Amino acid sequence: QKPATAGQATELQAKRERTRRDARVMTAKRLVAAQRDADARLDELLALRATLRTRSSELDARKAALGARRSALAADNGGGDVRPSDRIKLNVGGCRVVTTRDTLTLFPGTRLAALFSGRWESRLQRDRNGRIFMDVNPTAFKKILDFHQFAKIASSEDPPPRPTAPEDLEAVLAAQLTFFGLTAMFER
Repeated sequence: QKPATAGQATELQAKRERTRRDARVMTAKRLVAAQRDADARLDELLALRATLRTRSSELDARKAALGARRSALAADNGGGDVRPSDRIKLNVGGCRVVTTRDTLTLFPGTRLAALFSGRWESRLQRDRNGRIFMDVNPTAFKKILDFHQFAKIASSEDPPPRPTAPEDLEAVLAAQLTFFGLTAMFER
């Protein structure tokens, strides 16, 4: 459609120019707003990065302090030169027992594993022959040790059952299982 007059054509041309200019202004305003939002988000991210770097440095320092403390405790309490294959000689209520460290520490998080982890090596009471002395019922402890030895060779699909003892020793065995932190594994 052609405009009727030259004046109408000029007016239409001016209207198109205003529309284009308004669109450019709106686009520029949107771009400026988007740039402000992006800058604000970038500032937030940079602040977060600085916070994370500070926290990371704090954690590194804390880790180093814990490592130094662990080394100091090992020096004070033993455990500097222990291996899973170490043979452990025990005097359990007067009965001699020999086993390996990895058998006694088979279940991490238990008191038995903590006792024989090596961290307390020089703090464990010993008899005159240098055996680690444990003042517990030897029959019940042997049941626990047998369980650990069997668990080392059993498959995960067929774990050994909870150790049992004759009726007169069952309460003693249950108490030792609790003391050494082994009861939770049988509650599954």
